Amino acid sequence: MNKQAMVYFIFGIIILLLSSPLGYSLVNIVYRNQNLTGEFVPLLNGFIHSLMLIGILVFSIGVVTLLKDRK
Repeated sequence: MNKQAMVYFIFGIIILLLSSPLGYSLVNIVYRNQNLTGEFVPLLNGFIHSLMLIGILVFSIGVVTLLKDRK
């Protein structure tokens, strides 16, 4: 098995599992001194979904690399 493919595979799973707390932290960091009345939940959902998309892409890179090396 390719070590690099396994790193991508595991890192993608970790990003997927931690997307909610990471999204919450990123919203608080990016919009630190702003009043987000009524806009916090849509922003949080956007950050969470973008992190989930990144996790899926990293996971798929690991799977594709793993399948390529088996042939």
